[in-house]
Amino acid sequence: MLLIENPSTDPSYNHALEEYLLKNVREDVFMVWQNVPTILIGRNQDARCEYDADYAEEKGIRVVRRLSGGGTIYCDLKNLQYTLIAPFRDEGENPFLKFASPVVDALRQLGIDAEFTGRNDITVEGKKVSGNAQFRYENRVLHHGTLLFDVDMEAISKALRPNPVKLVNKQIQSVASRIGTLSEYVRMDVRAFMEYLKGHFMKHYGIRETYVLREDELREVLRIKRERFDSPAWNLGVRYRFTHSYDVHHPFGMIGYRLEVAEGVIRHAEILGDFFGDRDIFELAQRLEGNALERGALVRCLEGIRAGDYIHGMENEVLIEDVTTARTTDAA
Repeated sequence: MLLIENPSTDPSYNHALEEYLLKNVREDVFMVWQNVPTILIGRNQDARCEYDADYAEEKGIRVVRRLSGGGTIYCDLKNLQYTLIAPFRDEGENPFLKFASPVVDALRQLGIDAEFTGRNDITVEGKKVSGNAQFRYENRVLHHGTLLFDVDMEAISKALRPNPVKLVNKQIQSVASRIGTLSEYVRMDVRAFMEYLKGHFMKHYGIRETYVLREDELREVLRIKRERFDSPAWNLGVRYRFTHSYDVHHPFGMIGYRLEVAEGVIRHAEILGDFFGDRDIFELAQRLEGNALERGALVRCLEGIRAGDYIHGMENEVLIEDVTTARTTDAA
């Protein structure tokens, strides 16, 4: 495994670097890094529904869409991110647990009673201190997570907009109410904590080599940054006019359906949300297009594919039920 030293705090550069390393460096990779105040949008989310654009503009908060699925988060220089890139092996367990376990171990060695919970979180005393996400490319997986060493509660409360459907029947009033900070448990600042985490991972994985990118590699990272992570089309998406727009909360994530339906036929479809999946959700949404908005047509169009490949935990029957119960709404 290689250690990548990355002093950049530019979120567009940092995520471009992750993409370059995932697709071009064959060795396993570890990296710890930080972003300036940033709202990170999950790959499959409708950005305009996830954050307060006026507040972000007023405070100079960057908005960047990452490669991985999952939900929107806020990060800044009070906390940190870590990245692991390695071959993907389906070993029949939670795919996040393998990569998050060394983080849990690092925290426990500091006397922090951390545990991995749910589908992708690390918690301490019931409070979330780390969220994790993944993106697969060919036979490799990019796993990255945020560690909430300290947080700007005001920014989190005002910048993020939790979907009200997600909070139905839950005793949760805000994003901020669910999170904790690691600074409560240790006598060090965030920079010292980063060095501690780096040292723990180097020991855990036996890392002895630091990889320094060549000039040609840096130029490629900057190209990816410019063409993807600096692009409003990637970060915010193109606003489309839909006849059906609704969200469904499942145990495996929030799923948003955006459909243009004319004369009973799905003309355009998008599937959004904070879910995880192995394949590009665009393929699944495109499969729905040109079919009547009724059960039989959808059963036929989904023959031979598994919805769970695109949305972990989703069954074909559940997807069909979701789509066929579409409610006509004003355009989103």
